[in-house]
Amino acid sequence: MRHGHLTALFILAAIFAWTGGAADAADIKVPPRRAPADVQVQQGPANCSRWTDQCVNCSRGAEGGPPVCSNIGFACQPQAIRCLSPDAPKRAPSKK
Repeated sequence: MRHGHLTALFILAAIFAWTGGAADAADIKVPPRRAPADVQVQQGPANCSRWTDQCVNCSRGAEGGPPVCSNIGFACQPQAIRCLSPDAPKRAPSKK
């Protein structure tokens, strides 16, 4: 029977520890979220060569060309646009 009492004591201690931590987390000041820049998946974020919204994958076309994007899936739910590959820095042509 002593084993049952120790188990109950352990469970009560865990509950008190868990609820005590939740009160501290509620006191944290969280800054308000700012609205993201109006970026459409077909335009893509600046300085990004490949991006996705988990439904459509896009990449920049040739120099000065439009981006190339895949088709959206049938029942896909787009998410926030994220950059998969940043633009490579432009290099000056080497002289030989």
